[in-house]
Amino acid sequence: MKIMTLLIAGCLSFTLLMGGVESGVISSTTAEAATIQKVEKTLKATAQLNIRKGAGVKYSKIGQIDQGVFVKATQYYKGWYKVTYNGKTGWASAKYLKNAPADYKEAGLVELTEKDGFVIDLHYATKSNFMGYRLYPKKAKALMTKSTAKKLKKANKLANKKGYKIKIWDAYRPLSVQWEMWYKIQNHMYVAYPLLDSKHSKGVSVDVTLVDKKGRELTMPTKFDSFSKKAGRTYKKNSKKAQKNMNFLTRIMTEVGFTTISSEWWHYNDKNVNHPTLDVPVK
Repeated sequence: MKIMTLLIAGCLSFTLLMGGVESGVISSTTAEAATIQKVEKTLKATAQLNIRKGAGVKYSKIGQIDQGVFVKATQYYKGWYKVTYNGKTGWASAKYLKNAPADYKEAGLVELTEKDGFVIDLHYATKSNFMGYRLYPKKAKALMTKSTAKKLKKANKLANKKGYKIKIWDAYRPLSVQWEMWYKIQNHMYVAYPLLDSKHSKGVSVDVTLVDKKGRELTMPTKFDSFSKKAGRTYKKNSKKAQKNMNFLTRIMTEVGFTTISSEWWHYNDKNVNHPTLDVPVK
């Protein structure tokens, strides 16, 4: 009996020493896992930083996050976030990641609706765009900074004097969507490189046209997102009607404080570009 008791005690001691879960003792690996916090947040990289296999500089690099990019974090552990970027999932230092705004209101954007006197027709909330699928949810909002919205309202009043309304095709565009477009087109003339000059992602650019009292679009040089020379402002073979309508739209937009770009007649930038790049949802 004494020998049997010693054997049982020995087995119990061995189990405890090995840190078996069954014994009620948590191993170091299990303890580490228990301290990992689940999170769900959008973060912005304040500098270029590495993605590593584990939470610490001792782990090998598996990727890199560019400065100014937004990433989604799913876990947090001792100063490191688990993130996914450019197809790589790993850990990045929280030191160089700051909390991004949770929604458009927190980000300083406002919504324009048809109650404000506009026609809202966000093409990227439909499949009728150059990507061939929805980039925004069906009920996406036409968002922009307060400054941009104020100027666009002024331009719309000028259009109203001629019996027209401004139709909004696009406004604020999340940076993640800008990247998606860039990967497909990669032509700076038509899609801005996301890290350098994406004014849509700042909420200070709009893509617009004009409609008449019956809601019909006025004749313009091209359709939206035609990506052709005909969409350029220096194209010489527009019809008289298209040229006249484009010139009128240009006049009322620039009069209230917007600037143009040479490659797209529908695109206008608010002169006030002092707003951060954003990746909040358009809803």
